[in-house]
Order: sequence, then C-alpha cells, then structure tokens
Amino acid sequence: MRMSTIRKWSLRVGGVIVILLTLAMITFYVLINRTVDKIYGGQTQIANYAQFQVDAKPTAITNVSVLSPDGTEMLADRTVLLSEGEITSITQESDVPDGMLIIDGKGKFLIPGLVDSHMHLHRSPNDLLLYVASGVTQIRSMNGSEADLELKQEIENGRIGPHYYVSSPSMNSVDGFGSFGEDAFPNWIPEPIILWFVRKIYNINITLNPEEAADAARSFIHQGYDGIKLYGFLTMESYRAILDVTDKLNVPSVGHLPDTFPLSELRTTKLREVAHIEEIVKLLLTEFGSFRNQGGDAFLDFVESRKEEIVNDLVTNGIAVQSTIWFSESLYDQIYDLETKIREINLEYANPGIVEGDPSSGTGWLPGLNKFQTYVSDTPEEIALNKAFWSAREEAHHILLKAMIDAGVTILAGTDSNGWLTVPGFALHDELQSLNHAGMTTAQTLHAATAAPAERINNNAGIVEAGRRADLLLLNANPLLDIKNTSTIDTVILNGRIFGRQQLDEMLEAVKTANAASRKFDMSLYQ
Repeated sequence: MRMSTIRKWSLRVGGVIVILLTLAMITFYVLINRTVDKIYGGQTQIANYAQFQVDAKPTAITNVSVLSPDGTEMLADRTVLLSEGEITSITQESDVPDGMLIIDGKGKFLIPGLVDSHMHLHRSPNDLLLYVASGVTQIRSMNGSEADLELKQEIENGRIGPHYYVSSPSMNSVDGFGSFGEDAFPNWIPEPIILWFVRKIYNINITLNPEEAADAARSFIHQGYDGIKLYGFLTMESYRAILDVTDKLNVPSVGHLPDTFPLSELRTTKLREVAHIEEIVKLLLTEFGSFRNQGGDAFLDFVESRKEEIVNDLVTNGIAVQSTIWFSESLYDQIYDLETKIREINLEYANPGIVEGDPSSGTGWLPGLNKFQTYVSDTPEEIALNKAFWSAREEAHHILLKAMIDAGVTILAGTDSNGWLTVPGFALHDELQSLNHAGMTTAQTLHAATAAPAERINNNAGIVEAGRRADLLLLNANPLLDIKNTSTIDTVILNGRIFGRQQLDEMLEAVKTANAASRKFDMSLYQ
C-alpha cells in the first residue's frame, strides 16, 4: 500500500514538473519570439499599399534615349512601345498606335529596372514600397522564409512590390555553430528544443550531418524556394553535400564561406555565387595569420600576392560575387564616427523596429545599441591597432574588387539591406556609387545591377529590348555620365505598370508616416 502511494505521488510530482517545464518553454518561446519580431520589424505599422494599385496599359515612351542592349551607350530619339507587361518594340519612328498612353521622354533616359542581389526583408513588408519608389524592380532575399514565399505569391497576384527571388533559410550545421545556444538559452532546455527554437524563431536551418543537410536542401527546393543559401556555420562535409544537390537539380546556390573553406576550392566548388566580397577577405585574414604582429601593410601585400589566383579561379569556375561593398566601407565609420554616419542615410525610411533593435541582441543601428561601437577598444595602442585593421580590411575589399573587374568576374550589386545602416531601396544607389568609385565604369556598374543578375536568375528583364519584361526606369539625367543619376527617377515601370513621380513620392510618404507612428526614438537627433 505504501509503495503504491509513493508511486502515485511520484507520478503526480513528475507530471507537475513536466507541465511546469512545458509552460516555462512556451513562455520562453513567446517572449523570445516577440523580441525577435520587434527587431525584425514585425511590430511596425503597415502602410496602405493597396492605394497604389494600378493596371498596366498599352504605353508609348517617345523621344527618349534608351540604354543600348550592350549597356555602353544611350541611343537617342527612340520610341518604346509597351503592352501586356512587355516591351513590344523599340524604333526610331515617331508614329504611335491609337489608344496608347503616351509618355514624352524628351530629355530623359530609359534604363532597365535595378536589381538588389542581396537583401533581407525580415518582417518589414513596407520595404516593398521603398524598393519600387527607388527604382528597384527585382530583389533577391538571402534568408527567405515561408512568409516570404507567401509574399512572393501576393506580388505575382498583383500586390505592389518588386519581383521577388526568395532563397532558402540560411543553412548551417550544429557542429559549425560550435557552442551556439549555450549562452542564449537556459541550460535546462534540451538541445533538440533549442534547435527547434532557432529554426522557428530565427528562421535558421540547422542540420546534424551531411545527409540531413542534403535532405533539407531538397525539401527547400520542393517547397518552391528559388535558390539555396549556405551560411558560414556549415561543416565542409555538409557544405559539399548541399552543393551536390543544387548542382544535380540545377538550382542557384549562394553562400558564405565556412572558416575551414580552403580558397583553393574556388576552382572546383559547385557554389555559384559568393554572398559577399567580405567572405574572401575573411579567409585571407585567416591565411595571413596575426594582424597584430604583422600589421596592415603586410596584410595588403599578402592580398596583392593572392588576388590573381583567386579571381582566376572565380572566372574559370563561373562563380559570381555579390558586392555589398558600401556596407563594408561603412564599418570604420560605424565604429569610430557613428553619429556622423547615421546622419548620412535616409533613416526616416528604415523600419524603426530594426533601427531600435534590442539592447541584449546587438542588432540596433543607434548609438549605444550598434554592435560595431563595441570594437573601439580602450587604450590608445589598441585603438590605433583596430583602426589599422579596419582600414586595411576595407582596402582589401577594394583590391579584390578591382582585380575581379579586371579579370571579368561577374559582379552582382547587392546591399545586405536591413543590415546596419543599409536602408532598403536607397542603399542600392549607395552601392552603385561605391562600385563606381572602386573602379567600375558607369556601364559596368549598371550591368552589375541590371543585365548581370537578370542573366543569373533568368528573369527576362535587365536589358531594354523587344521581348523583354517591361521593368524600366525613366531618368532625368544620364547614368553613363554619372552613376549618381540612377537616383534621378521620373517614372518607374514595373511589369508594364506606370508609376510617376507623384505616386513614387506618395509611396515614400506612406512608409515614412507608418514608421513615425511606430518609432520610439527621437528622430530629430539624427537629422
């Protein structure tokens, strides 16, 4: 009788403990998810995008200068006809069929819509309006989610937004993460539950071995993701296993490079795009050894000695590189002069949840929250060493980029938007200026944001010629003379739908108003 009573109470106590642990994990999940939702912009007011809905009409753009198919010159006095979302003809004749909307392009310049090849929407759908208003007619998410797939479908069904390429969630290995989760999660939560939390809340895929990684890649492809995103926290075995899948199924692959990735593997890897020039710089720093002992000049000499082999491998293997050069250039200023740098960007259009971040996460952009400010150091000697490091790191990007340009590596303009200080839409124009300043001609720079990505993802845009999709920008000044002129947007044409300057300004105002209603920091401090 006594043993029966003990067993009964033991079961009851055990049941209570299980219930309490379950409730604790549910509460923990809700709290973490709410925090992540905020810092990913999910609690910002949604602008009324439906007010900008328009239908495509047969349209003629007359007397306009058109960017040539090879992207090297402007062809004067052309008439461009659009119908059913497509360019139907480009002629020197001035006759226009009856019933067409006529846009007088005299003194204006027609180029393809721009492509941001590396961006993050997170939970900030207002950004879609920013992209359209900035002339970005195609975006490529580099950490997609099921919500992004749903948004892509809405855009295909008519919602205002750029064409949306959605990559898989970033793929990682448990072993690649090392001790990930030990500090972020209480030690009483079992590892399988932690992995579930990470996958569900942070939209990060984590697998245990190469076989599981390959299966996950196949699953993402079958779900309809446009490509696979490989992150740096992958073991080389899983990295190669994923690439075997993408190669066999002929699906685009974009990736960071794991810390154990040998740069010599660029000549044989099945990876199709490197996600940042930074990835190569990172591995060169590892090869180089101690920066503290050898210094910046020695590191830059080392980069010079390695650049030819690296870029030749990229060209031979047909690997493209996403640029994100402006972001890399901004880091020195974010560390040492954030107050000035933050005033240079269009902060009023950035999602306030992303800007404000969270004090414990290092995700905010503002002084006191921005994680890069923690790199300043304390002593004059350490400050001098760190400044030398960040200066040399930035110059290494420029050395590699110039070598890539000279060797003919395919460069794809990407911003890493919604990363620190990179405002969606606006950031691509900053990126184009950085690419131009770093050695690209204006024609090469435009190519990196139009024809090059269009060819990579086969989107039937990127060139102004008959038969192409009507994703176009009408500019007030010639971008071949000055790349800053990509910002002189008069009209955006998206799938044949016409958005004039007034509508574009109203889109920007709608986002600005929604942000102001959700913002908690004093915007006047940064204007």
